[in-house]
Amino acid sequence: MSIKDYSWLASALEGLPQRLPGALLIYGQKGVGKQRLARAISQSLLCLNSGGSGFPCGGCEGCHLYEVGNHPDFRLLQPEKDAEENAKERPAKGPGAKKPSALISVDAVRDLAQLTTTASHRGGAKVIMIAPAESLHSSAANALLKMLEEPGRDTHFILVANDRNRVLPTIRSRCFQLPVKVPPSAVGTAWLEDHTGERAETALSLASYAPFAALELIEDEEFWDNRQALMARLSDPSANPLELASVSEKLEPKVLGRLLSMWVFDLLALKQGGDARYHRDMQSELV
Repeated sequence: MSIKDYSWLASALEGLPQRLPGALLIYGQKGVGKQRLARAISQSLLCLNSGGSGFPCGGCEGCHLYEVGNHPDFRLLQPEKDAEENAKERPAKGPGAKKPSALISVDAVRDLAQLTTTASHRGGAKVIMIAPAESLHSSAANALLKMLEEPGRDTHFILVANDRNRVLPTIRSRCFQLPVKVPPSAVGTAWLEDHTGERAETALSLASYAPFAALELIEDEEFWDNRQALMARLSDPSANPLELASVSEKLEPKVLGRLLSMWVFDLLALKQGGDARYHRDMQSELV
């Protein structure tokens, strides 16, 4: 699917200068589609017909190599944890297996030296994508900084961050910073409804209007069952506290905290004569 199919991502591309910078930091709310945008830019740099426009042709040999994950001039740096989660076949875990790291190691960054200091295999650009940039170990961030200070010829670094303030300031200062904003509610809802007609508006509000985060919620039936049970207990003045605790345990602490804070926000909004902002589908139960 082309980046043109995501109007808010295509709009973000308009913020790029005509000549793509050697270091780019794409930042914005989690679930808004930053990695899709980063991948589109990466592929367009390796595309034989695009010239880094952000709109790869999809038909040339460069695009083919990228799409099958075998382009010799592209590297993706991500934590071991994310690499395993995204793998088509996850490695089997035996007893005593080491927990995958949530950080990008300094060795992973140092391994980029050969790519940055040698000519590209196909005579064009070399692209290094780092996502999320906040996961760089402090030593890895310092090693990357040295590479950004003396980038190799035709080398492009594309960093993706959910929170740019957690990226080393000296790294940020060497990057062109491209924000990706959440789309207007109507745009996000229409896009979700094109993919699934179920729960689009509610999922979008619960995901703070980030479309891809909302899509993940829609596909998580266990989340909706647990949320329904939680809201039913919270809305019942005679609910047993032990039952409420039992239901709460089925939700991850971070998810539970978000749902409860949204529930409190909606209660306050309703008491002041407004409408529920998050749990819109349960407004009658909240009143």
